[in-house]
Amino acid sequence: MISFILGTANSGKSELAEKLAMESGDAGRYYVATMKIYDEAGRERVSRHRQQREGKGFLTIEKLYDIREVIEQIEKPDEATVLLECVTNLVGNEMFENPAGKEKIKSADEIAEDIKYVAGRVHNMIIVSNEYESDADTYDDATRNYIRLLDLVNERINSFSDRVMDMRKGSAD
Repeated sequence: MISFILGTANSGKSELAEKLAMESGDAGRYYVATMKIYDEAGRERVSRHRQQREGKGFLTIEKLYDIREVIEQIEKPDEATVLLECVTNLVGNEMFENPAGKEKIKSADEIAEDIKYVAGRVHNMIIVSNEYESDADTYDDATRNYIRLLDLVNERINSFSDRVMDMRKGSAD
């Protein structure tokens, strides 16, 4: 089962994702953390998420990019639930942190295929991502390119997910 949770910041995506992971019944629960910490606000966010997961039996794998490699760190993947938190950071890391990306940034297809690769090898995968307003007038070129790439990756994940939960504010879904 592939579950995709899409929403805005602070819409409850993480809580829902963890709830779904706990309800999966899988003994092996892996939390794939993609956030690179740059400042105190980032440290606080990570600390809050760790406290939220405390006692829930998650094994954390920190992976900033090249997400398909996490499968090597998962014992009995066919009996595991993987929570990927989150695509938003993963896409930014692929663009700006991946040393290979300095020469060629991965396409939306490549990033989505990496995620799909992991999802196809585990029992359950829960994928979390954000959506941003793509107001071209307020962002610089790099940010607009990032938002475009994130939107494309989200579209591809949506297409191969078994269920999609839309947590965007004002959404009827």
